Amino acid sequence: MNGIALHEEDITISNEFYKVAFAIGTTPPWGIPHGSIVDSAIMVDGEWTDNRTALIDFLPHGWSAWPSTYQEVRILEQSGDRVVVEIKRDYDENIELVTTYTIESGNQLLAVSTSMTNTGTKTYDDLLAGYSLCMLSGYMFGPWGTTERGYGQVGEEWFGDYVLGYDENFAMAIHYPGFTDFAWGTGWRDLYQKQTLHPQDSVRLDAWIQFEDVGSTAQVMEANLQIKEQQYGNVSGTVKSTAGDIVQNPVVIFEKATPEGEDFLYAWAVGENGSYEIPLPEGKYTVHAAAKGYSLTSKQDVAVAAGENFVLNFGDIETGGNVAITVVDKKTQRPMDARIEVVEGPEILVEYVGAKTFFTELNTPGTTSFLLAQGDYVLSVSNGAGFTSRPETIELSVTSEGDHNLSQAIELLVDLPGSGWYASDLHHHSDILDGVTPPELLVRSQLASGLDVIFVSDHDSIGNNKTVGEFAQSRDVPFASGIEVSPNWGHINVLPIPLDDQDVAIDPSGTAASIFAKAREMDALVIIAHPYITYGYFHSNEQDMVPGGWDADFDLIEINGAISTKDNHKALQRTWEFWNNQEKYYLVGGSDVHDVLRYPSGNIRTIAQVDGDFSLNKYYESLKKGNSYASYGPLVYPEHNFGETVQVDSGNFELNFKTLSVNGIAKITVVTEGSKFNDEWEIEGYAFQQTYDESAEESISVALNPEKDTWYALVIEDTEGNWAMTNPIWVNII
Repeated sequence: MNGIALHEEDITISNEFYKVAFAIGTTPPWGIPHGSIVDSAIMVDGEWTDNRTALIDFLPHGWSAWPSTYQEVRILEQSGDRVVVEIKRDYDENIELVTTYTIESGNQLLAVSTSMTNTGTKTYDDLLAGYSLCMLSGYMFGPWGTTERGYGQVGEEWFGDYVLGYDENFAMAIHYPGFTDFAWGTGWRDLYQKQTLHPQDSVRLDAWIQFEDVGSTAQVMEANLQIKEQQYGNVSGTVKSTAGDIVQNPVVIFEKATPEGEDFLYAWAVGENGSYEIPLPEGKYTVHAAAKGYSLTSKQDVAVAAGENFVLNFGDIETGGNVAITVVDKKTQRPMDARIEVVEGPEILVEYVGAKTFFTELNTPGTTSFLLAQGDYVLSVSNGAGFTSRPETIELSVTSEGDHNLSQAIELLVDLPGSGWYASDLHHHSDILDGVTPPELLVRSQLASGLDVIFVSDHDSIGNNKTVGEFAQSRDVPFASGIEVSPNWGHINVLPIPLDDQDVAIDPSGTAASIFAKAREMDALVIIAHPYITYGYFHSNEQDMVPGGWDADFDLIEINGAISTKDNHKALQRTWEFWNNQEKYYLVGGSDVHDVLRYPSGNIRTIAQVDGDFSLNKYYESLKKGNSYASYGPLVYPEHNFGETVQVDSGNFELNFKTLSVNGIAKITVVTEGSKFNDEWEIEGYAFQQTYDESAEESISVALNPEKDTWYALVIEDTEGNWAMTNPIWVNII
């Protein structure tokens, strides 16, 4: 079952439909206290699937640090038909948490109930108390009403109240009626109820976990309606091709309008032998059918009424066509790695039915082929888009059963390695825990993003590092091996991690000092990832939630491509404050991409300068010295390298650099001691700022007048709002 619950104290329980394993002796991921469900499998056609989950658990306050002093487990009830497991833990010593899991024979729902009791004298305001579903594979959906990932989101009364992990042959849901807040990212979805607990207050929070052997919401909708005792109607019908043939496993898709009038995917049913059926609450829906390798049908409207049955048949589905693309460098005509995205065309709402993103092959660079539904498309073809080139577009009409052979040249506008600069994405996941990107696809994606060094850093695991390295080696591309140590008070990327079978385990349950010390034993660099999100090291330290307290023995501070601009600006300002005190921590950029089909690798990247022939050791040394910058797009070539110290006469320093952007330069700001963000997150206290009229390239000379030892760094913005943030040039007065 490829699970992680292997300790003798772990508990595995199953019925006819599913089995789950509780981590009692095994340490759960992300620093969660013992007692989580870490493994689960579903019975499909008489066989257990592989493990589908990384974590299912109650969270007392979202993904913020979870200080817990004890964890206890008891089997409250055990018979042939029913098992009840009780997990006791605490939060911040004062809140007692008791979670019970009830597994029953003949039931695809696992009932969960958690009581929270404040036994202390302190009031806890606005706790985000709820349940998290973290998948190992597949796709995710919900809550209905939102399409934007992120933390701190507030649910509306009309939102759906379940989240779903799914693929073609399974669905796994958490039902949590009454949720008020939610959060989600790649591979995980959370539903919370905001709770304030005064001393001696207690609250009970109930949820249901559902396991199904088909990637449909029909059974999930039925359970959700029954849990809420909500009235509903049924929609059923058949799906056939234009030739009258039955489509064996059609996917019938229901969209529903939000109060603002925007149609969102609401539910879908998977048919068998061409027939489907689904229960739905009262309301108006727009419906169409799809299937793998087929076009989308026309849309029909239905108004579902409680207790009524409605028949919708579809007979206009057609097979799709094959698309083959060759991509070359416009100048050299050599094959070029590329990312191909559908930016316009028939929209496949259920993700396993048809992909929207494709990559050229690893073994045959510059080529790929794939199937598209019949229809008109606009494809984006890119390599290093926004950094070293502009994406190209292809207009295409796909015909049923047609073969469509395309070619596209991409003009590289910048050659970074040719000038001694090398780009890498220093925060990237494969398909371990909540990552869903297989190793080969990771390498293909990073090459298509124009990265010069391949990198992987999975949560508390190097299980895929050798494989990623082998794929990189097959293309003669340097590979940097990393790991993201993931306690619940702060994530730390460590690189390079040796792959020579030595003990490289770093215990995420340790203190900051012990984690940093283990990294130092390997001569590794320590990067503070997303420092100011709820489980960021800097944030947790300010909340006094870092075990053992603050430790300053790290090297680099990350600007992260998957979090809010506000949290990145807080990290950037904190870094400037370190520089004000002559503390030489340096910036790096990492995308934190978990799913390359949704998000491009290297949307922010680290660009470092290496003198002479490239080597990984030289690259690591450049990172440590700050001879680098983090960028979402703009590029910069300084006269004096970042991280270097320049000796100048009092009152006379000329800052010279060249900057360019394929999108055009919009603004250049020179920051220094005293620079900071105001309440609108605009930079104030800068040494120089100037706007530009979409200039592709600027050579800049800024006369500065330092009166004492100080530093200067650049913030460069392009016309798309993308920033480059450099490390400082240190200036000493002689």
